[in-house]
Amino acid sequence: MKTNEEWLRALRSDGIEREDALKDLRERILRGIRAYLAEESGYRASFGSEEARQIAEDCAQEALLTIQNKKETFRGESQFTTWAMMVAIRILLGELRRRRWQQSSRQYSRVGSDVPNWPIEAVQSRDPEMAIQQDEFWKILKKIIETELTSKQRFVLVASAFQDMPLDLIAESLKTNRDNVYKILHDARKKLKRCLTKRGLRQDEILRIFEFTR
Repeated sequence: MKTNEEWLRALRSDGIEREDALKDLRERILRGIRAYLAEESGYRASFGSEEARQIAEDCAQEALLTIQNKKETFRGESQFTTWAMMVAIRILLGELRRRRWQQSSRQYSRVGSDVPNWPIEAVQSRDPEMAIQQDEFWKILKKIIETELTSKQRFVLVASAFQDMPLDLIAESLKTNRDNVYKILHDARKKLKRCLTKRGLRQDEILRIFEFTR
């Protein structure tokens, strides 16, 4: 079993040592991805065995490239293989989310434009008084999104937060890159916070209003 230092040394080297390390790492990552797909019933139902195999292969390859590029950021706070597997699972989850979204029946023409109306079943309080507060807050939030944000900020926030569109697909839709989408989303959230503060709503109050949803 390699130590963290041995993994890093092998991946920094040239020739057979590096090739052996990458082969070993790829096999570990593939086993982990396949186990994850096998254990998640929703994914078993969504993807056939051949598609799942291809997803695993593609994600393992992308994970290897990412690990190679980011290996110097590994801080040694866990086993290197644990860190590498976390990288791979993040890539896998992103790919699964992307595929689910593309296969959904959502009408692409409405992406980024519709803020859902209240109540939303998943977050509706059973307490009547709290449900009224949630409804009032939602009206304020919806108005801010529709009137205070720029068109790009509104598109990115609605598509990401309310329509669960993966950021890479948002970037494709806007003909930009993922980093720029992050920036737009960050700016949108900052503006939302400022607008809510101007209306006398604090973050702790907002969290209190929605804590009954748990």
